[in-house]
Amino acid sequence: MRGNESVRSVHRRLGIAFAATVVVTVITLAVRGPVWVSYLPLLPLALLFFSGLYMFVLPYVTRRRDRTAGRGTARTDIGKHSLAVWIRQAHRWSAVAFTATVVAATVALAQPGPLVWVSYLPLFPLLGLLLSGLSMVVLSYAGKRRATGDPAGASAGEATESSFTTR
Repeated sequence: MRGNESVRSVHRRLGIAFAATVVVTVITLAVRGPVWVSYLPLLPLALLFFSGLYMFVLPYVTRRRDRTAGRGTARTDIGKHSLAVWIRQAHRWSAVAFTATVVAATVALAQPGPLVWVSYLPLFPLLGLLLSGLSMVVLSYAGKRRATGDPAGASAGEATESSFTTR
């Protein structure tokens, strides 16, 4: 497994872990559990941020390095407007919007008279991240199944790699 593919795999698993910890947190707080549980999603969220930032910057760094080495562009999806490319771009820019709204909400809530409704702003790009992330997972496994010619679905060992190798 190449380095980029392993980062994608870790990022995908972190997304699942983040979603699971959010569900556990909501259920725990709904039944009047301890408040400290609300901090559980922060670790997977931070790791998602750094792995996503790595994947966000990597195509630009690779393209620049290839140009300076005289190898042309590293992008293989130029001019290709497949559904996977559009979903990946929507996921990237939803992540940027999510980060910006989290920063804005943090600043707004730190003010002396906080505006509580601002804390709900990150939920809109978070929903975009959830939907685009789920569709990328589904498309990667569907692509893997198509590539192997297995109509019933790939086995658990075969479905670990992503078909999203273009940047």
